[in-house]
Amino acid sequence: MNRHIFSLALAVLSLSAYAQNNAAPCDVNDEECLDQAFKNIYPFRPMPTSDVKAKLVRLSENENFLWDIREMTKRGLTRANTKNQPWGGSFWPLIQGQVANPYHDKDFTVLHGAFNGLEVVSWKYNYKKFQKRQKKLYPKVYELSEKELAELAPSEKYDLLLGDTSFDLTNRIWNYATTWGEKKKWGFLSSIDMPAGYRIPEASSLLALWEGICHGWAVAAGHYDRPEKTVWVTLPNGKKMPFYPTDLKGLISLMWANSTVQDSVIVEGLRCNRKNPKKDDQGRFIDVELDKDDKAPLPRCADVHPAVYHTSIVNILGVEGRSFVVDKSATASVSNQPVSGYEYTYFNPESGKDGSLESSMVEVSKYAKDPFKEARNPDTRFIVGVAMTLKYVDWEDPILQETNSPQDDKISDMKFNYDLELDAQYKIIGGQWRVDKNGTARMFNNQTHQPDFFWVVPRDYKKFFQPVTGLPEWNFNQSTIPPKEFGPAAKTAHSFIYQMTREFGWDEKCPVFPIKKGNGEVKKVNCEFKYPRPQPLINVINKLLEESRK
Repeated sequence: MNRHIFSLALAVLSLSAYAQNNAAPCDVNDEECLDQAFKNIYPFRPMPTSDVKAKLVRLSENENFLWDIREMTKRGLTRANTKNQPWGGSFWPLIQGQVANPYHDKDFTVLHGAFNGLEVVSWKYNYKKFQKRQKKLYPKVYELSEKELAELAPSEKYDLLLGDTSFDLTNRIWNYATTWGEKKKWGFLSSIDMPAGYRIPEASSLLALWEGICHGWAVAAGHYDRPEKTVWVTLPNGKKMPFYPTDLKGLISLMWANSTVQDSVIVEGLRCNRKNPKKDDQGRFIDVELDKDDKAPLPRCADVHPAVYHTSIVNILGVEGRSFVVDKSATASVSNQPVSGYEYTYFNPESGKDGSLESSMVEVSKYAKDPFKEARNPDTRFIVGVAMTLKYVDWEDPILQETNSPQDDKISDMKFNYDLELDAQYKIIGGQWRVDKNGTARMFNNQTHQPDFFWVVPRDYKKFFQPVTGLPEWNFNQSTIPPKEFGPAAKTAHSFIYQMTREFGWDEKCPVFPIKKGNGEVKKVNCEFKYPRPQPLINVINKLLEESRK
């Protein structure tokens, strides 16, 4: 996943939830104050029970969520799978043009293609290849053989299905990729209160290999039906063109990535922006300095709180069978994955010995050598260890395969240890991540491996994906080509602009720098952005998906 907009939305949704009353404001240059302030937040200080409860109500969208660990165990919720397994898909690298990538000729076999040529490391190389396609292939697209039609990029097939030989969606995708590649977010700057003698920041022209639309695939995979079969359409010239399951997955992922549903996801945790975050003596990631946009110390790299994490998983996936998305990378890079299941066992936090819930609980008053004693919730009566295996569907390289089923998915897992703090009624009110079950550190591999953040699509997500009304019915049995009225509606979807302007409730501040070094201080000024977020027409996607499942 890559998108600046999603990262910003994530931050806005999460910052207020993580502000802690005991994190006193400091001058950013006062290192002694900042050092003490970071020691006054999680994981060195407990999260109040009221904050834990508020987070769980928000994440589960349920005032009566389950947080009694005995009840969880009694109901067999120590393991569960989603009602429907999320489908595997590509994160569609931005460097290759996302779903405008004719993936059939790509070689992904060695380290995701890292040594297979410029096509996997240079967006400029891929853009030049696209420009050649524009000149040579597009003018004679109806002369292509059926084999050549089968090998078009997903967005090219979509455009051609609509009879659009200008390839509107494909061009918009590439325009976005090249603008982001050249200037990053500054390429979408629509206004800025620029003082005389100042300039906007310089942007790197490099794209990270992991940038793509995994934030679209990861939620779509858990909430939209799986494309199962290839859908064949007959073009006006009589030639047949296939939409493989991978093509449909790509178009669905793009639709979700650029939908405003991304503004309404419920996020827990903050993105850690450090490649090598600091660790304490117990191997826990900790925070020791402010992030660039933070005004007060926040637990960014300390990651999600175990009590909130555990209880959310049991309620969302265990009780309801819903998928959610986890960033499996605890450091700066983001790797969103749709969760498909979990299972956990208990252990004694003092000895590290596995056992039942009853045998594994330790009274806090008798846990003399608790390494996290100072950080315990004052309402804690018992502590129990949890060894969790989280199962997720891994991304996959796009392939020309005519069918797709759950057996084609790659299920991977994350394993980590943590303890949970229980009150007198056995409700989960706190906890700490652990490297080893007994709470000690290691000489090697001394880190807790917990997820960076996770996020949930709201229950009412379907309201974001309603078909465009007023269009005639597409009877696929009569014609595999959509009615001509779909064309203008599609171009409206392609041209969607996401406005981060004051008119739409944003109050963005951008840093500006003096043109001449030493000629003034860095300033933050009002600025606005307009991001293109091209989307395929949902009516087309839904009909193709429906046909793929017959």
